[in-house]
Amino acid sequence: MRKIFIILLLSVAFFKPQDLQAQCNASLVTVCSSKLSADATYLKELRARLQPQESGQQLPVARFSLLLNSGNHYRFSICNAQEFPAKAILQLYDQDKLVGTTYFAKTKQHYPAFDFICPKTGVYKVLISFEDGKEGCAVGILSLIKK
Repeated sequence: MRKIFIILLLSVAFFKPQDLQAQCNASLVTVCSSKLSADATYLKELRARLQPQESGQQLPVARFSLLLNSGNHYRFSICNAQEFPAKAILQLYDQDKLVGTTYFAKTKQHYPAFDFICPKTGVYKVLISFEDGKEGCAVGILSLIKK
């Protein structure tokens, strides 16, 4: 009985409050991937859980590298966890050149997805951040669009 009590006590000690956030985990991936259109094949998820920007600090960003193949039609989708008011921004870069985004600063418009027809095989960078450096949780989904 004493061993069980110690195990429970240790379990509670290592349990983090952010683990309680219902949608900032695999269920958010399920929700986001269920929104894919019939012509899209799920390839990969990109999870981002970022803390708020501290004053004087750089904007918090989740970075991912993806190998994309020439001639393929890809779709990048983004879904926000409902527990956080901040809107996620997904950006796709070919080296230092922005080639796709879910947010247009000029119009301040957020979009749930964008399509990208890959012009050349190579490693592309995906950045996920949150508007105004706020705290947030989001999942980006990479899918392949059937021809």
